[in-house]
Amino acid sequence: MAVALGALLLLGAWLRWQYAQTISLYVDEFTTLWAARRTLEQGAPLMPSGVLYTRGLLATYVTALAGALAGLDYISGRAPSIFFGLATIVAIFAAGRREWNARVGWLAAVGLALLPEAIVWSGRARFYAQLQFFVLLTLWAALWAMDEGRGPRSRRRHLIFAVLFLLALFSQEETVLLYPPIVLAMIVWHGWRYLLQREVWPAQAIILAGMALRFAVEIMGQPGFFETIQAERPYVGLILDVAAAWPAYAGLLVTPERLAWTLPGLLAVGVALRALARSAGRVAAVHHFHRATLFFAGQFTLVLIFILTLVGGQWRETRYLFLVQTCWLLVGAAGMAWLVERLLPRAAWRWAATAALAALLAWLSWAPAHAVLARQVEGYDRVFEFVAGERRPGDVVISPQPPACAFVLGEPCDYYAVQRIYEEFVIPRNGVLVDRWSGAPLLDNAATLAELLRRAPRVWLVTDAFRLATRYENDFQRTVIAQFDPAFTERGVTALLAQGWREPPAYTVVSGLAQPLPFGRLALTGWRATQATAGTALQVELAWQATAPIDTQLNTSLRLIAPDGTTAAQQDGPPAHGIIPTHLFFDAPLPDAKTLALPATLAPGDYRLAVVVYAVDGGTVEAGPLEIGTVSLAAADE
Repeated sequence: MAVALGALLLLGAWLRWQYAQTISLYVDEFTTLWAARRTLEQGAPLMPSGVLYTRGLLATYVTALAGALAGLDYISGRAPSIFFGLATIVAIFAAGRREWNARVGWLAAVGLALLPEAIVWSGRARFYAQLQFFVLLTLWAALWAMDEGRGPRSRRRHLIFAVLFLLALFSQEETVLLYPPIVLAMIVWHGWRYLLQREVWPAQAIILAGMALRFAVEIMGQPGFFETIQAERPYVGLILDVAAAWPAYAGLLVTPERLAWTLPGLLAVGVALRALARSAGRVAAVHHFHRATLFFAGQFTLVLIFILTLVGGQWRETRYLFLVQTCWLLVGAAGMAWLVERLLPRAAWRWAATAALAALLAWLSWAPAHAVLARQVEGYDRVFEFVAGERRPGDVVISPQPPACAFVLGEPCDYYAVQRIYEEFVIPRNGVLVDRWSGAPLLDNAATLAELLRRAPRVWLVTDAFRLATRYENDFQRTVIAQFDPAFTERGVTALLAQGWREPPAYTVVSGLAQPLPFGRLALTGWRATQATAGTALQVELAWQATAPIDTQLNTSLRLIAPDGTTAAQQDGPPAHGIIPTHLFFDAPLPDAKTLALPATLAPGDYRLAVVVYAVDGGTVEAGPLEIGTVSLAAADE
């Protein structure tokens, strides 16, 4: 068994190491790394803005320790998560073996080693792997303490449970969701007076004091943050909208490969409930195998219920269930082991069947597990590294991701550039709103951006297309499209560079359409053009909006049609210079600047403008050519 567990750990380590080495940093990882650097410099995660970074406080110190030992970088920052991820595999095996039997421990360890979200969070510089480890130990210790009667050993067990709970709590405050289910389990096991026993209540007092301290650290360390979150994107509330919340978590439980765990888990719970009914509801009279099933299933179920009914709609993400997924794996493994025991009388046969089940589970899990190694995230690490190499003295760097900017460049961005969904991330300092984590001043309007472009020699804007399309108003977007050029793009993130202010062309023809002109899933809302003169460049700006969801990149082709029907000039290219892809076009019109080089031989007269919209992949025509208007061509000497 030790050899098999060692081989499983090697496989788990390889998957997590591959993720840590090949996948770009998730945006929140930069915050952890920046907080760890501030901790190394100041002894605490005190940010330049004056606030304390309290998320995953213990994890920040663990990351800082890794940085102190090996130098703080992407890999050393992710190393603690790899360690805790592997430690959790060992812990789930040990918990399964002690509370059920070795076969349960082995099957649960196989499931955790190949669980896709475990690979992800064990490869990121965040607190979730550490949280899962301490939560598993906390729950195991709680059951261990409940199984002991009275006396010094019981007191020690409860104190160990309390210490582990606090380690989980200061790894991530979501741990508070565990406390009601654990207390409820103690009451179901022993009655409510059990909490008042001298072996029990000191541990409960320690936990309650720890939760009060954690809340005080939050309130004092980040003034106004909790209140702003609750006002803008509430963490908690009596939501009671299970139908809307369930789809966010259903994929963790009812996809085909997950049913291999969920169905046996339901079987294990059903068998345990039958055993409880036969014992007239006395938990102490139930076999320990079934008591463990009831305890861990109860923890998972109640936390899931809390998440489905209390967590705010904007926080419905699978990562918030990650802390108790070990419970789901253990209960599922218990159901498999119970079924094997009922079907096979001999121990050797049972182990053979368990090995076959483990192989089947590994086969079902391998493709999803391996797929996460190819699922890249936004490449802010790569793009900021490019900017760091290209930046000159006097350059200004702005971004909606100031922690990434601060960590990679070694100092905060000049501005935190964003217009929507920023309220919880800013704090007033000296009459100015600044980013909480880096202290960068907020830049939230197009006029301030234009002023900056006029006075700075070069301005870098580092953002991803999704945020540019959704976190900014239309006038800001239009300024970015008109003034910036893409300098470097990697994994969905672009470094845009503006080198001084560009005066817009002198448009002499302006056509505002009474109704948008449909071009398939795009619609032309208007256009404008400069004076058309033979031998010069004709500048035309089209304005596009989406009329339906777009699932591919669409390009536009602007053509100048001569009176005889021939094409006198043409330019193809993406709307918005490709800075915002068309699948992120919405109702607000975005510009599409085209330059037509007019031959000097063109005769004066009226020329028609026609447009074609087509898909980049395959060239399928979305619509066109459709005429949108005419321009009068002047002679070259006019």
